[in-house]
Order: sequence, then C-alpha cells, then structure tokens
Amino acid sequence: MMGSPESEKGRSSNPDEAPVEGPQRLVHVQQFAAGKFDITKAEWAAFVKATNRKTTGGCGFAMLPGDTLQPWQPNPSANWNHIGFAQDSSHPVVCIDWDDIQEYLTWLRKKAGFTYRLLSEAEWEYATRAKTTTAYYWGDSVSHEYANYGTDSTYGVGLASGYDKWIGTSPVGSFPPNAFGLYDMCGNVMQWVDDCFSVSYSGLPTNGSAYKNQMQLKLAGNMNVMNGKNSCDFHMVRGGCYADIPRLIRSASRNWAPIPGIMPEFMHSSAGGGFRVARAL
Repeated sequence: MMGSPESEKGRSSNPDEAPVEGPQRLVHVQQFAAGKFDITKAEWAAFVKATNRKTTGGCGFAMLPGDTLQPWQPNPSANWNHIGFAQDSSHPVVCIDWDDIQEYLTWLRKKAGFTYRLLSEAEWEYATRAKTTTAYYWGDSVSHEYANYGTDSTYGVGLASGYDKWIGTSPVGSFPPNAFGLYDMCGNVMQWVDDCFSVSYSGLPTNGSAYKNQMQLKLAGNMNVMNGKNSCDFHMVRGGCYADIPRLIRSASRNWAPIPGIMPEFMHSSAGGGFRVARAL
C-alpha cells in the first residue's frame, strides 16, 4: 500500500506546498534487487578513476566557509570530495546530481554486465517499508537510535544522541537495517529515484514502474514557480537526510529535485543527496 493514511502525523496533503502522499493506493512491484547501502565515496571514487572523470564544483549545503548565510546556493569549490564535514570512504557519496548518476549507471552496467538502474518511487517505498505500515520502518515514533536526521523539532546538524553521533553523513550501515536487510532507507542522505516529478499519485502507474510522462506543469500556490517547465526537468528524491526533521524521513514522505524559486540550485547537487542502485532480475 503506497502513500500514507490521512491520520499519519506529519503527512503531506497540500499540493500547493509540496508533493502529497496520496491518494493511497495498492501497487504491484515486480522482482528486483536493491543495494543494501547507498553508493559510497569509495565506489564513486572507483568510477571516477576508471573513467578519468573530471570533478566539478557547485554543491549546496556543503558546510564550507561562506555557506552560512545562503547554504543552499552552490559553492563553486564544493564537490563530492571536498565538503565541510568529515567523510571517509565508507560514507555515502554526496554532491551528486541526476546527470552524474546516469553516467555512473551506464559505467556500472558495462562493467558488471547487469541491468543496474535507480529504483522507481514505488519500488523505493516497498523496499523501505519492508511490509510495515507504520510511519517509519521501525515504528511510529522517530528515534535517533534508528536513523541519522536533524533534531526532533527543527532542521539542523549537530550531535544528537545514541547512534546519531555525526555532524553530517554517517558511514553506511551505522544504524539497524529494516526487515529486508536494507540500511539507511530513512535519513542520512536523500536518495534519487527514477520517477519524473508528480504532485500526487493520481493517474500514476500501479505496476511498480517509474512515472516518466513528460508534461508541462501547471501548479498552484508555492509550487507555481515550476509552471511552464517539463515534469521530467525534475525527479523525485526519497528518504530525507541528516539535517531533516522527522516528518521528512518517514517512509511515505516525498521530495523532489532540483527545487526552483527560493532555492534554485538545490539538489542539482547537494551535500544532503546521494543514491542507491537497483538491479533488474
């Protein structure tokens, strides 16, 4: 069952403000494999080395000097290997945009000989929930024992409690997995999925495939800054990140990138955004 019930605390239900988590509906996913972890810095570095890929800057929320007043603006010197908080090779790679990911997937398919891709939004939620119906895959109450996120009431970074002892990202696998054995599905880094932007689930596929319809957007309220653009100029991201509030790391929470308007470059490349891969079976 994809989406959230109307009774769920923190549910997004106003399409004028953000993508909504309804209408709740039954979806059927085909067999697929999902990475246990987000792609790490070590895995990304192997791709960069093998392809002689040039690293460019322009990452937002990098916590480098000068980022404090407008942290969402891209810092020209910030990239996947240069950000303002500690990361080692076991941390998820961040500051990666949609085009970067497509190039990585092309390389991985050729190298490994399997059909690697991003998860669809439906597959992501199925994999995250792991047959649960609660707000989070560990229950209905948020907890720093299970995920790396901001604070219980505000956005932000800093040492929290229990397992959540990192300023930014945490090494993959630092928190307990869900019932499917997948780690960090909620919190740590937002994960790009394969779907183009949609403000609700109305009319979207129910067979587990990604939504790929290209259409001119006509939205209201705060979302009208996207009007006139194509739905596939944007893609959905799921899971929330290390700086997010609890409602944004719920299994049903939906977000998208890049976000135009007040944060025009957000999640073209962000220190809060990464990805994991799926494999067709």
